[in-house]
Amino acid sequence: MRLIIAEKPSLAQAIAEALPGYSKRQDGAMVCGDTTVTWCLGHLLEQAPPEAYDPADKQWRLDRLPIVPQQWKLMPRPKARGQLAVIRKLIKQATDVVHAGDPDREGQLLVQEVIEYMKYRGPVQRLLISDLNKPAVSRALAKLNPNADYQPLFSGGPGALAR
Repeated sequence: MRLIIAEKPSLAQAIAEALPGYSKRQDGAMVCGDTTVTWCLGHLLEQAPPEAYDPADKQWRLDRLPIVPQQWKLMPRPKARGQLAVIRKLIKQATDVVHAGDPDREGQLLVQEVIEYMKYRGPVQRLLISDLNKPAVSRALAKLNPNADYQPLFSGGPGALAR
């Protein structure tokens, strides 16, 4: 099954309408033949609080600042747990994933951090949609690129603003 993860429900709806086959809505997703479209609801993940790194940082003390972890941790936002559970179930069934965040830095971050949080290791392609009308979405679906091409947008490294 191909899984498309959109940044928001309106984008997921536009994608589903452009895909061939009957679109059957289920909890947190739409099924269109062998493709399932799901969505994020803004940021589903947030930075873990300081005490997640070291219990001593639960109480802030000036002599312990700045708190700069070796590796940042993400945790589910309380209101996003349901949609994250839907994505987790679907991503386990996916043979490939399509990242359909908005075509900007924030859109890249939003969906990619969910894919990485779920520890998905299969192929990921990038779908860039800037116009939600059906012909434009259909054209974009025909021109998928490797998500790795957009890694600088996610990491903020050299070339991040060149695209």
